[in-house]
Amino acid sequence: MFRQEREQKKISQWTVSVRLQHHTRNIQRIEGGLRQPGVLLALRMVAAVDTDPGKFFEALSQKIARERCDGLSSLPKRVTVTYQPPEATEGLKSLFGPLLVQARQAVGMSQTAMAKYAGYNLRNINAVEKGKQEPGVMSALALVAATGVDIREFFEQLHQFAAISLTGPQP
Repeated sequence: MFRQEREQKKISQWTVSVRLQHHTRNIQRIEGGLRQPGVLLALRMVAAVDTDPGKFFEALSQKIARERCDGLSSLPKRVTVTYQPPEATEGLKSLFGPLLVQARQAVGMSQTAMAKYAGYNLRNINAVEKGKQEPGVMSALALVAATGVDIREFFEQLHQFAAISLTGPQP
């Protein structure tokens, strides 16, 4: 989907690599399905082609659900959550996990239930939620979808919080 978005906007892989300060070969591997980016790199890639992250990840989630027909339709109706910026703590590698905790707790879901719905290892969920491990973009999408929260809203907030953490708070 990223390749389609990039090509539709007539942006070269080279331009994306310059905007991301990432080697072009890595972009090629990601687009070719040979490598899965971490969720924060995926967010940066989407932003590098001037695409709304929330809309992109929502569309990707819908595409995956149609292709897999994997039972995620039995999850609760999408829930809206008021997210708080995660606190910066020592050893925090990714903002995804602390935001995921907020989503999971807002719907009253256990880590065990989320692991089951997302097909993800419970030990890894614990590391992800502590911000010590960043999942690949497809795993991240499955984890968010498992909670039943609004996917567009979640990824828009993650993008916003990630941008703030990189640039510092804006006046």
